[in-house]
This record gives sequence, C-alpha cells and structure tokens, in this order.
Amino acid sequence: MKRAISTHKETILRPNSEFERRVIFQYYLDNDIKITEEEREILLQCVAVEPENIGIIGCLLNDNSHLNTLRLAIASTNKSNKKLANLSKELLLNLDVNTADIYYFVEREYESLTKVEVDVTNVYLTFC
Repeated sequence: MKRAISTHKETILRPNSEFERRVIFQYYLDNDIKITEEEREILLQCVAVEPENIGIIGCLLNDNSHLNTLRLAIASTNKSNKKLANLSKELLLNLDVNTADIYYFVEREYESLTKVEVDVTNVYLTFC
C-alpha cells in the first residue's frame, strides 16, 4: 500500500476516517517525510477530531500559524507517541501558545471559525 497523502486524499478528507489517516500520518512522522505543497493543501483542509491526528498534522505542516500552534500544543500532551510529543515540543520552542490561545478564545468570534478551527480548538480545550 502506497502511503502518500496525495494518493489517499479522499480518505484524508473523509469524516470518520481517523484510523486510516493515522496510519498514513504516522508513516510520514516515523520516516521523517517532508510534505509536498499539494499534501500541505490537503492537510490544511483536513477536519480531524482525534488528538494524535491533529498533532501529527501540526508537525507535518510545521508552520507558525496560530492554529498550528494549538495543534502542536495538543501533540505535546501525547503520552503514548513519544516521537510526536518530543517533536511537537521542539517545534513549539519558537512559538507562543498564549498568543494563539488569546487569538482563538478572546479575539475571534466562535461563529467565524472554520470547521477545522472549531475541531482543533475544541480538542485544545479538552487536552490543554
């Protein structure tokens, strides 16, 4: 089975495919695979509600956005996936979680959030 995000776009974007996504995402994480621009666009659209998937997406995207900062904060709390937790903590060193928190929970109106933002912020509130 080829485990490319671009090959499995429908699976990545389909609701209720958390396990299938995690297999693909974990493959990327375990093998230190850098994502392509096409894969980045797919991940940016991915609605995930499982904390490990959200965290791996954050590590794969590796950007400085407020949303990705929350993704990495979620990943840093992971107890079972040490590689994910350690990588996310490393990536968080140059980011400000408090600024991202304020952005989403003070400055933004809940009604203006995208589905992706809603799911990430809901999981963030649960785990962080």
